[in-house]
Amino acid sequence: MVGPLSGVRVVELGMFVAGPATSCVLGDWGADVVKIENPAGGDPARALAALGLSAKDINFGMENYNRGKRSVALDVQKPAGRAALLRLLANADVFVSNWRPDALERARLDYASLSAELPRLVYAQANGYGPRGSMRDTAAFDFAAYWARTGAQASLGEPHEPPPHQRPAMGDAQVGLGLAGAISAALFQRERSGHGEHVHISLYQAGMWMMSFDLSAALIHGGGYRRTGRQSPNPLWNSYRAQDGRWFELVMLQADRYWTPFCRAIEKPDWEHDPRWATIGPRGKNAASLIAALDALFAERPFDAWRAAFDKEALIWAPIQSIAESAADPLAREVGVIASVPHRSGREIEIVRSPVEFARAPHEVRSAAPELGEHTEEVLLERGFTWDEISALREQGAFG
Repeated sequence: MVGPLSGVRVVELGMFVAGPATSCVLGDWGADVVKIENPAGGDPARALAALGLSAKDINFGMENYNRGKRSVALDVQKPAGRAALLRLLANADVFVSNWRPDALERARLDYASLSAELPRLVYAQANGYGPRGSMRDTAAFDFAAYWARTGAQASLGEPHEPPPHQRPAMGDAQVGLGLAGAISAALFQRERSGHGEHVHISLYQAGMWMMSFDLSAALIHGGGYRRTGRQSPNPLWNSYRAQDGRWFELVMLQADRYWTPFCRAIEKPDWEHDPRWATIGPRGKNAASLIAALDALFAERPFDAWRAAFDKEALIWAPIQSIAESAADPLAREVGVIASVPHRSGREIEIVRSPVEFARAPHEVRSAAPELGEHTEEVLLERGFTWDEISALREQGAFG
C-alpha cells in the first residue's frame, strides 16, 4: 500500500459520518488510521442497522466511512483511558474529532489542552455550526446545519410544494473531503514551520460555501433565489421525460451557443429562427411555451433515441438515474469509482472510493471496517505499551 500520506499516523475520535469520513479519506490516501471507540457500543454508526438505516447483515454505512482503519476500544472519559489516548497521540501526526467542542473541553481533549504537550500535532475538528458563536456547542446533523439552515433545502423542488429531503451524509461526505484537504495543507505547513496546527470545518460553513453562488447574489444585490422548479428561464437547462418514462437533464448554460445543434438534435430546424425562441432574450420571456413544446416533443420517442440524438450533436446532458442505476453504471467501473474489499463475512463487498487520485502515489482501499476494539492490543503494543501496562489499563476500566 502506497499513497501520498503513507507513514502519517492518524488518531480519530469520531462518530457517525463527518469525523470518520475525514479519516476515511486520509486512510484512502495512505495514512495509518486508528479509530478510538467507546467500549460501550462504539461509534453510534454501528447501531444504524438497529435503527433501520442499514441492512442487518452488513452495516454499509459503517463500512463505507470506516474502511481501512483499526479500532481501539478506550473509554477516554476515564483517567486511564485518557492517559492511554495521550500516549497514542504522542506518536501521531493528526488527531481528528467531530465531538462537540464542549464535550472535548470536558474531556480535556480540546486543542488548548493538547497543543501545549503536543506542539507538532495537527488537530482537526468538525462540528455543526462553527468554532465560535452562539451555536458553537449545538448538536447537529447535516440535514439541519448543511441542508436546511443554509438555504439549500428551500432552493430546490417545485414552487408551492414541500422542500425536498436530503439523503444521508450528503454534507458529511463533503465536510470529510474538505477537512482531509485542510489536514494535508497543515501537514505541509508543519514541514516548513515545525509546528502543528488547529484546522476546523463545520457543516454549516461547508453548506454556506456550497450555496455561495446564490448567497453571493443575495449579499450583493439583496433578495434571494426563489424556487422555479421546471419553469426555468432557460429551457435548455431543465429536466424532461421521454416516452418510456425515463428522465434526463439538459445542462446547456450557454443556450445560444447550443441552440442550433439542439434544434438539429430534436429535428426542429424551423425552431431555430422562430422569433419566440431564437435568442436568449425572447427565449427567456417565452420559456413556458418552449418547455411545453419540448415536453410534448420528448414524449414522442424513447430515452435511447434521445440519447443518440444528443450525443450526435455533442450536447451537454445526463440521464437522471436512480441509486440502483448509478450503482450499476458501467462508467463507475471505467473511472474506478468502486472498490472491492474482502469482508469478515467471507464476502467481497463493493464500496465507493474517495474521489481524489494521485498519479505518482496510487492507493487502494486496504480493508473493510473493523470490529469494535478489534485492534486494541495490537495498536497499544505497537505504540510501546507493555502487556503489564495493558493489564493495568484493563483493571482501571480503560477498556470498559
